[in-house]
Parts: sequence; structure tokens; C-alpha cells
Amino acid sequence: MGDLQPTLDALVQQFKTPAFIPTDPIRFAHRYAEDPQTCEWVGFLAALLSYGRRDKILETMEGVLARMDHDPAGFLQGFSPQRDSGLFADFVYRFNRGEELVAVLALLQRVYAESGSLEAFFQQGDPPQAPLKERLGGFMDRFIALGKPPGPGLRFLLAHPHRGGACKRLHMFLRWMVRQDAPGPDKVDLGVWKTALDPRELLIPLDTHVGQMARRLRLTARNTNDWQTAEEITAVLRQWCPEDPVRYDFALFGFGVSGHPATQEWDPGA
Repeated sequence: MGDLQPTLDALVQQFKTPAFIPTDPIRFAHRYAEDPQTCEWVGFLAALLSYGRRDKILETMEGVLARMDHDPAGFLQGFSPQRDSGLFADFVYRFNRGEELVAVLALLQRVYAESGSLEAFFQQGDPPQAPLKERLGGFMDRFIALGKPPGPGLRFLLAHPHRGGACKRLHMFLRWMVRQDAPGPDKVDLGVWKTALDPRELLIPLDTHVGQMARRLRLTARNTNDWQTAEEITAVLRQWCPEDPVRYDFALFGFGVSGHPATQEWDPGA
């Protein structure tokens, strides 16, 4: 296991580059990086829609922004669910329809009217010393409570840690917002949230690719991609980098999607 850390450190450097940004939903948050409030809610919406094939995710989110005339800040400020729902009447993406997108936009509008930012809204719940699961669960409880009880489609879109799942999309969003890459050409994660969380508190965004590689590398013995597995994997990563364990997401995800030869060469029993 000790020999694995240098390999993963090298792969972080290989995959965490500007070339990663256009191929990933983080590109939508980057597009509005100069406006932290727009950056965070556009990133949140992009993260919620980040299920399925990556090319379809990118295509879908581009279509959403096109319906806003590529002015999400102005659109949300003047958004009226009654007047503007027709813009999304034909929206379909796998398990979700336009009515659910309209509901999320209405919820976001209320967040900004009442709290000023998603980060401030996140901080209005459980105390900072509470476990991440409780803080994230409280955040989602309060967010959902701003609107009507969600139907199945909206319930799927708005993941919740107390349902037992890994909440990969929420953890990915938190990685984008909380991790602060050093300024420069290799900056990927944006670090827009300055006070809500510390990077050491984050959990790995656990999807199929990351789960498969974590098991191959014996970072977990669990067979399900759930919250507990994400905690177990992150606990190992935290031993190597206590202050920033989810930096290794770039290595594990890059391993999984690239078919990198190191995945064949590495012998976790060595």
C-alpha cells in the first residue's frame, strides 16, 4: 500500500490539468468564475445533472444555459416560474423533465433572496463541528423545504445523504467549491467557498469508475457505492494527504475512465 501513494500523486499531476476542464461538468462553473454567486449555483445545477454519459451531461447543460441566453445571473434574478416555465417545457434528460428544472431554479432564486449565496445558506444549519453527513443533510433538507414536497423526479435530482447513497454529485460540487487549487495554469477546482468547509472534511465523489479503481487498489473492501464506502476510501486517502484527501479523485477517476496502463500493472499485493 505504501508504494501506491507516489503512483497516485503522479497521476493527480497527470490528470489535474487545464485539459481536464473542457471535458468535465466543472467547465460550467469555470465559465462564471469571476462571479462567485453565479459560479456556485451554475456549478450546483451542473452537478445535479451529472449522471449518465459525460458527453450527454455536457450537451444537456449547454442546452440549459442556451435557454437562459447564456446569461444565468440575469435569468435567475428575473426568473418567474409561471412566466418562464415554457422555456423548459420540452426539456428531457433521462429521469428528469422541465418541470423539475423549473422547481430547482425557483428554489435557487429563494436561496439567493433569503441568504445571498449558497455558501451562506449551507452555513445556516448544523454547527461547523457537526459531521459532514449531518451538515450536508441539513443543507438539502432546508433547500427542499423551500418548495413543495418533491415528486420522484425531483427527489432523484436532489440527492440526500440520509437515504444512504454515496451522493456523488453533491460531493463533486463540494470539491469544486471548497478545494482551492493554487492560482496558475493547473488550477481546476475553484475554491469559491471560503468559510463553509475545510478541504480536509470532504469525501471522495464516489461513482462507478472511482469505486472500481478503489476496489482494485484495495482502498476499500466494500462492494456497494454508498456513503460508508466513500468514507472508507477517503479515510485511506486522508492518511496520505490529511489536509486535502479528495485531490486523489483526479487520479482514481482518471484511472477509471482512461484505461491507464498503471491499472493493469499495479499489484496491490506487492
